Amino acid sequence: MPAQSAPVQPIVFLDTETGGTDPAVFPLLTVGLVTLTEGVLSRPLHLKVRHDTYTVRAEALAVTGIDLVAHHADALPPDAVAQAIREYAAPLGRVMLGGHNFSFDLGFMRRLMPDLYGVFRRGYADTKLSAQFLIHAGLLPRSVGTPLEQLAKHFGVEYGAHDALEDAQATAKVYVKLMELARAGAG
Repeated sequence: MPAQSAPVQPIVFLDTETGGTDPAVFPLLTVGLVTLTEGVLSRPLHLKVRHDTYTVRAEALAVTGIDLVAHHADALPPDAVAQAIREYAAPLGRVMLGGHNFSFDLGFMRRLMPDLYGVFRRGYADTKLSAQFLIHAGLLPRSVGTPLEQLAKHFGVEYGAHDALEDAQATAKVYVKLMELARAGAG
């Protein structure tokens, strides 16, 4: 009888849009989540975070295209966003997170959810780090680079940058392509 392989555990890919680069100064504005299970994306969720005041850099808003007045009207308070993320994760169990250049997003997420590592596992998948590894291993051309936009283009993944949900979905799709490349190189 052939051995059965264990089911692949889902990964929740997450992306944030913020008012700047320092989570101690600038607010988390949006969070996008999508679940990747055995190459299939599901359960997209886009959350907007409301704040009493918004300390933002004009450059950040220009990149994201966020209109703070419209954003504020549709957004939820931080504690409600954190609870929505906990509820999103609950049916999956304590799974791993994934993202692109993910330490940036984690800085903002840990401020939103001090219990982040009680909800999700500590380890995470990072497509930027994975791409760097594959470039060094000679499996991905150095000319591709590691920015998400360049990786998406290389792998033919549609991508409209700087929307948290769109970025999370593109990152998950790029991750699938990177893993396919790694498996082919290992074969």
